[in-house]
Order: sequence, then structure tokens, then C-alpha cells
Amino acid sequence: MEKQTYRLPKTSVGERSFKKIIRAGRVLFGKDGYQSTSINDIIAKAKVAAGTFYIYFDNKLALYMYLLDEYRINIRKASTEATKGLKTRYDIEKAGLKAFIMYAKNDPLAYKIIWESLFVDFEIFKDYYKTFGESYLYHLKSAVKTGEVRDDIDLLTVSYILMGISNFVGLEIIFNEKSTEADVDRVVEESMKLLKNGMFK
Repeated sequence: MEKQTYRLPKTSVGERSFKKIIRAGRVLFGKDGYQSTSINDIIAKAKVAAGTFYIYFDNKLALYMYLLDEYRINIRKASTEATKGLKTRYDIEKAGLKAFIMYAKNDPLAYKIIWESLFVDFEIFKDYYKTFGESYLYHLKSAVKTGEVRDDIDLLTVSYILMGISNFVGLEIIFNEKSTEADVDRVVEESMKLLKNGMFK
């Protein structure tokens, strides 16, 4: 795999150029895909000099990895904020599911950028979801200890099931351009009906 180093700006002027590159990369990767987007395309879209791009990114992969890291952090942040103060695993799962779907609804390019990793490099795709899976596993083990989650199911498999529900139920909302927050609440409630009778005691 190529080197993937990126460097954050140190000045306000640099911050503006950096954000232009980020915005251009997000739009082009989401619209045309990673392989079909060149650095020249990004530079033209961002309206910055070629040298400016290389101040912050070693190559195209470095820019993509920055975007992927940004989504990883922001999705977790949205989930953390939505579940703050909640005590039960059921309530946490419900609020976290809604937070993810609302995040994707407000930024539909998130799906495209994240899933594009499958075509950029399978190891990147695997690492992205394994990281989320391991985090899920940790929390599910705690929920088993408190008696909230069944102890006769494979928790690693459950973690991937939960990620699958988030991803694919979210598509129902993304595919409906007229969807509202009420629609999000509906699909969350329907999902939780299944989980309530499946993984929870």
C-alpha cells in the first residue's frame, strides 16, 4: 500500500486551503469514485495550486484516508452524544441506531466514501469495520455481565449483525429523498422490535 501521510494546517490561510481540498476530495470520491478521481481533478475542483495539495497530503490515498478517519471519528462522536446519560444497552442501541441513520441522512456521501474503501484497498475496508466490531464487542460483553443481553449468542457475530442493521436500514432512508426524521424513528422502532426479541433478555 502507498504511504498515507497527511499533515494538518498550521495557519488560518492553510486551514482554508486544507478545507477546500477536503471538500473537493469528498465530492469527487463520492461522485466518481476513488479510482476515477485524479489529484489534478481534486486540485481543479478545490481551486488550489498543485504544490498546495502536497503540503498537506503525500498522495491521493492520504487524502482518502483523512476523509475515512474523519467519518470514523464523526460517526462515533454523533453516537456518543446521542447516548450520553443513557443507562440500558437497549436504550443505547436505539439512540445509537438513530444517530447513525440521521448522520447518513444529513451526509449521504458518508456511505459512498466509506464503502469506496472496498475498492481502494480491502485491508482498509476490513480495518474500518473490524475496529467498529471490536468496539461493539467490548460493550456487548459488559451488557451480558449486567444481564441485559443473552449469554447464549456469539457476541462477535452480534456486533456484525448490529453494524449490518445500521448500514442497510439506513439505506431505506437514503433511498427515499423525501424521508423525514419521523421516517427515521419508524425504521428505528421496527429494528428495535426485532432486537428486543432476539438479543435482549
